[in-house]
Amino acid sequence: MKARIEKKLSKRLVELLPSVYRNAWRDQEQSELAYDQGSSVRHVLSVGGGLDYWGEGQDAYTVWEDWQLNWCWHRTFEYYPIGHRFEGYPNTEGFRPTTINLLKLAAQCEQTSKGYP
Repeated sequence: MKARIEKKLSKRLVELLPSVYRNAWRDQEQSELAYDQGSSVRHVLSVGGGLDYWGEGQDAYTVWEDWQLNWCWHRTFEYYPIGHRFEGYPNTEGFRPTTINLLKLAAQCEQTSKGYP
């Protein structure tokens, strides 16, 4: 994926999920993807970073990276049953995490959090 696409997807996710990404901030530096591609894309919406209780730096991720890592926890997927090797984790079998499916899921998550069916 190109860095400019990641920037647009991050912006779109903040629009779709304002309750989840209300603390998103514009990173003045290049994203990791932009740096790897030698691109000059900057000001990508990001989350995380800052300092923890002990003054150690925390990792910052673009909004798109964060959504790709955590999408399964934002939807009410059925959980694996007791005794299964993935017990307690969401059962996401049959869901393909493509870009379009992840954007649709984000829109559904915000509607569900507002009380819509």
